[in-house]
Amino acid sequence: MVGAGPIGGTYFPVASLIATAISNPPGGRPCDAGGSCGVPGLIAEAIATQGSVENIKRMAEGTLDAALAQADIAAAALAGDEIFAGRPVTGLRAAANLFPETVHIVARRDRGLDSIADLRGRTVSLGEAGSGTLPLARALLNAYGLGRRDIVAEYVSPQAASHKLREGTLDAFIMVAGQPAPLLVGLARQLEIELLPVTSGVAERLRRERPGLVTLTVPGNMYQGVEACDSIAVGSQLIVSSSVDEDVVYGSLRALFHPSVRAKLDRGHPAAALITLETALDGLAVPLHPGASRFYKERGLLRD
Repeated sequence: MVGAGPIGGTYFPVASLIATAISNPPGGRPCDAGGSCGVPGLIAEAIATQGSVENIKRMAEGTLDAALAQADIAAAALAGDEIFAGRPVTGLRAAANLFPETVHIVARRDRGLDSIADLRGRTVSLGEAGSGTLPLARALLNAYGLGRRDIVAEYVSPQAASHKLREGTLDAFIMVAGQPAPLLVGLARQLEIELLPVTSGVAERLRRERPGLVTLTVPGNMYQGVEACDSIAVGSQLIVSSSVDEDVVYGSLRALFHPSVRAKLDRGHPAAALITLETALDGLAVPLHPGASRFYKERGLLRD
């Protein structure tokens, strides 16, 4: 099982592509004959979850062997910080960095909001409990001096938040997703929205505090009528349990980065198209799994 995220988000389709790439059911054609290049006998399946926090909790319980997770959430879990305070998840290991997820602070344009600080007193969705969005959203608001009592907080999925924004019962919501996020592409065609910027000072502060964060700019008109906006992004990473067999992790990475899979990733989802061997070791939040170390050493990307 590969823990993903909500079906309408970025994690689920990407996790599904990864699960297909690393699977190799019995009786299939061999890799060199056009069949699957996955791990022989392995049948992997992506399952919908609330996201990073739930994924890691389920890995700690032993009900997931692998999952997608935000780098900052994985680092907090390993260290026993934030939502994992006093309960470190020590069995987390990294397989690969996958793609950056942009922090989108989405607001109705008719609310006259220019800054994240303007969210004081407003109704804002911070993401669902169990999502990686929620801890990051709280840290972002705190950086602007906004605590839990300074906004009217809701904790709903991006799909529900999008609906509430359209009907006017929500002023803004925070969504962490690869760009362009299909949900926002559709929303911008139905409603005039804007993205609130993350200023450089706040971005640098958060980068120092939370592993895996980078700065970026959302290009203008990526979402219809929305101007270019400075923001931050966090690495999405493929995390595996330390108990997973070394050969399985090694074989999974060999399959994921096999040339025959490249076209499937490129066609499958914009975020999956960003999964490359060249960036697979960027900003890893937890130690590499031995099977991953073996793979990257063979590829000349890691030294002894």
